[in-house]
Amino acid sequence: MTIRTINAVSELRAVELLSRAPLFKTLTADDKRVFASMKGLFRYARAETMFIEQGDADYCIYVIMSGKAQVHKDGVLVGEVAAGQFVGEVAFVTRELRSASVSAISDMVLLRIDAESFRRLPIRAREIVKDKMIEGLHHRIERMNAEIMNFRNELTRSDDKQSESSD
Repeated sequence: MTIRTINAVSELRAVELLSRAPLFKTLTADDKRVFASMKGLFRYARAETMFIEQGDADYCIYVIMSGKAQVHKDGVLVGEVAAGQFVGEVAFVTRELRSASVSAISDMVLLRIDAESFRRLPIRAREIVKDKMIEGLHHRIERMNAEIMNFRNELTRSDDKQSESSD
């Protein structure tokens, strides 16, 4: 299954949707209208649709407007994302192949931003969005670090129990 472009979004509705996403909340109304005036930004993905495939040369970012998705790296579930979050930012920023696959676990509305759309934004708006992406990456790294620490602590407790039982 592929994702479909949603063309029937009025500019007013698009601005309203953008205002809900943390990535765009601090943009001015004019900046949101610039975004909203771009055609083909909104996409629809049915549940079970893979909209990012690991290894692909696709350099857009997807902002999740509604729904949930799972992120898999080398076939292993590494996380879930939901409305207000974004995926694909690594390839968007680095222009490297997709590092993970993302599949809808419910029907989703997505905002797809490619480099051309991003360049149409005023410089100030681009800087705000970049800062929000960095903030999002920071939170994701903090979450991953906490998970690693939990796993290490569990491993240490397991090793300690095995040492005690062998004594």
